[in-house]
Amino acid sequence: MLVVREGLIDDTWPLLAPFDPPPLRIDKFDHWSLGTYNSAIQAGIMPAIIQGFRLHTPLDAGSLDAEPLGAVALFSIDGVDSRQLERVLREQHRVHVKYRRVEDIAGMRVSPHIYMRKDELDVFVDALQAAVGSCGAQASR
Repeated sequence: MLVVREGLIDDTWPLLAPFDPPPLRIDKFDHWSLGTYNSAIQAGIMPAIIQGFRLHTPLDAGSLDAEPLGAVALFSIDGVDSRQLERVLREQHRVHVKYRRVEDIAGMRVSPHIYMRKDELDVFVDALQAAVGSCGAQASR
């Protein structure tokens, strides 16, 4: 949230220049360009993703015409049976996820809590990588 005293609005500008001419007054802050952009984090996302990872949750879930989803996400891993992955995560790693199938889309539903710490997320990612490896080894037998 940004709070600007009314008398200072005309002299205050976002850190990054907008692509389009900004509207005047307080509306000039109603854009994505309010902060500095961290391109290193974005560049590191793809190499960090598990091979074959598919996110089925729309990325634009916050748009006005989309249903709000909060932190709920549905994903699958190519070549890995999501029901088997759910079982391995639960039984071997004590990670609770839920298998879901809606029409032709099947995958794992994950809904992290708002207070989830980064180290707890790391536990999930490590467990997911190990479980995918385990499911892949079982499938090749």
